[in-house]
Amino acid sequence: MTFPSHYRAAFHWQSRAVLGRHLTVYRRNWHTAALPPLLEPIILLLAFGVGLGGFIPEFTWRGRPVAYLAYLAPGMLAYTAFMTAFFQALFAAYIRMHYQKTWEGQLITQVRLEHVVWGEALWAATLGTVYALIVLLVLAGFSLAGGLHFHWASAFLVLPLLFLAALAFATLGLLFTALVPSIDHMNIPFFLVIMPLGFTSSTYFPLEGDSPWTQAWLILNPLHHLAEGLRFLLLAGEWNSHLLAACGLFVLMIGVLIPLDERLLRRRVLGEG
Repeated sequence: MTFPSHYRAAFHWQSRAVLGRHLTVYRRNWHTAALPPLLEPIILLLAFGVGLGGFIPEFTWRGRPVAYLAYLAPGMLAYTAFMTAFFQALFAAYIRMHYQKTWEGQLITQVRLEHVVWGEALWAATLGTVYALIVLLVLAGFSLAGGLHFHWASAFLVLPLLFLAALAFATLGLLFTALVPSIDHMNIPFFLVIMPLGFTSSTYFPLEGDSPWTQAWLILNPLHHLAEGLRFLLLAGEWNSHLLAACGLFVLMIGVLIPLDERLLRRRVLGEG
């Protein structure tokens, strides 16, 4: 049984070359590019976890009493991997495709469109994982200062899952890159899809309900499973079914969206299909 060509391209040297190109460009401005992922979690933890959390009494989550700061931190970790990868695959990839004409330059070499797609997705996933790692280190700093009490034994073992999550959300971002007619339309997926998804996935507040619609949303929502899975792992030290569900949904997203992204981008960029 041969591996479909849509997925084999991920392991080709051309895809790594596209990834390497983005890394080279990023390294030129790393000192400014690394500032947001370092400062954002500190600001959010202080503003929401410490500031707003000071007015929120300890509440019960999954039968355990937790402070809002402790509840918020794992959700921020999941949200960072999600938002960074999506933002890179939507805004940054669109700019490289449409304005900078980076894709055109790559496609006149031995790089094919499937390599460009995988290179963009892998770069967005890499950046999402690195930014999530920075958030994890910030959380470790809060823990050392006594502000958080987490189970750290397995915390850094979730980095491969965060990479898989970021890769899945990158494929979602590339889908909108292929669909939006202009950069002025970026607000449509961002505010109608991504922001609601980001804030209704147990990231910043518990999302519970007995209605069939709520239950279906929670079951099929990969970001919810990621946030809850990380929360179980960091707060209780438990590997749990949410992590398995998240992993399965991320693999499904990648399996479905990569061929779709390639087909739609081939039509948009090359005028084929």
